[in-house]
Amino acid sequence: MKKVLLPFIAACACAAPAFADEVYGTTPETAKPFPAAGGWFVPDLATAPAEAWFTITNTQEAPVLWGGAPTVAPDVTDKQQVFVYLCNGGQEAFQMVEGDDSYVLLPNQEYLIKITPKAAGSFAFSAAMPLPERMKGTVKYYPIDRSSSDYESPNYKGIANSQTANTTQWYLYDFSYPTSLNFTTPLSIPVMDITATEAIHIECPGGTNYASGILPTYVKAGKSIIGVTVSADVNFVVTGNAFSILSCNNNLLRDPQPLKLDVAQTYPDAYYTVEKTFTVPEDGTYTFTNHGAKGTILNVGNVNVIDAANYKYECDWSNIKSATVGNEDAVIVVDNLKAGEVVLVQSDAFGVIGEGVDNLPYLKVTKGGDSAIDNITADADGLKVNVAGSNLNVESVLLASGAEVAVYDMLARKVASAVAPAGAASLDMNLDVAPGVYVVVVYGKGNSESAKIAVK
Repeated sequence: MKKVLLPFIAACACAAPAFADEVYGTTPETAKPFPAAGGWFVPDLATAPAEAWFTITNTQEAPVLWGGAPTVAPDVTDKQQVFVYLCNGGQEAFQMVEGDDSYVLLPNQEYLIKITPKAAGSFAFSAAMPLPERMKGTVKYYPIDRSSSDYESPNYKGIANSQTANTTQWYLYDFSYPTSLNFTTPLSIPVMDITATEAIHIECPGGTNYASGILPTYVKAGKSIIGVTVSADVNFVVTGNAFSILSCNNNLLRDPQPLKLDVAQTYPDAYYTVEKTFTVPEDGTYTFTNHGAKGTILNVGNVNVIDAANYKYECDWSNIKSATVGNEDAVIVVDNLKAGEVVLVQSDAFGVIGEGVDNLPYLKVTKGGDSAIDNITADADGLKVNVAGSNLNVESVLLASGAEVAVYDMLARKVASAVAPAGAASLDMNLDVAPGVYVVVVYGKGNSESAKIAVK
């Protein structure tokens, strides 16, 4: 991992706790507060923990820069690994420079720090330093705060934003429900000069979605940083669609279009969860297909109708069926469905297929099917996973690039992760989870593989 020796770090006069002082936690749940003044940590591999966990909170009003820098030879310190997460779910914080150990901490947000000592030596961490006011709006980790703007119900209609041609500006919004965003003039006319948008959800579980000025941008409830790129001088406001239909677990898409028989219904190619309903037209067996990026999970459950006239439902995953997209589409066949029954169909996307409308993923329901393909797992080339007790062994050619291995439960929550050392052919990691079905995803450079496992 590349390290950047930042000037403010080099000048830091820090305290000197060592790993042997046990100022750390060994899990995210036992993480201890990081020293406010920063510190020097000296790993002695004979006594150092496999992982040292800390918490840190930015109590200032503006984003701050925090990070580390090596004090020994680069060929040694490149083996040290430092990760900063927004929460226990494993969403990584903003990096000042991609791939280094300098992180930007947003105001009033607690972070988890994981330090994985790989070599003996010393490693320095600075106290947090405020970012300059001139950066506001120009970078995603210092957005213009629109989270307290007054909105009109039922749609968001914030104060007008002004941008000059050929710029990207970043804004912070706080949405009270999952929605799709539109960008219009103050007179509600679509702004055609917006060429790209990026929505980064900064609460767990997070996710980043991209769109053009034509396609809507999807966001979860809670705080999101919205990047807007324009080709001409524009004034615009951000508006949201208040769809009053099924939405479970703060998923991004509230879509008023239920699935219809024999119709491939596309959804935007992005990292997020889609939930659809399908009302069974007549008794019989039905096949549910998810054409998505490799690693995407298809879940089929039930819906308890509370008040259909007012679109009030409950999501019921008590009898969930799951499949994962591998080299083929994910397919689930459900027998003995009854006419009028409402089925909940969920796609948890772990990647994107490609650019352009021809590469959009889709969900499709057809009548009939072969129950022998009731639960298809990923057909992953060269990926082998083995579970023995609380230990997970993963073999993949992708590990050689220093890939991350992440484990997700059936609600797409990350429950474990580890990073393979460069050149590795296999990886052993601890998997202390409840019995159930999980998905293992190997994130290589430009590619990923996944497989489903059963933990007993």
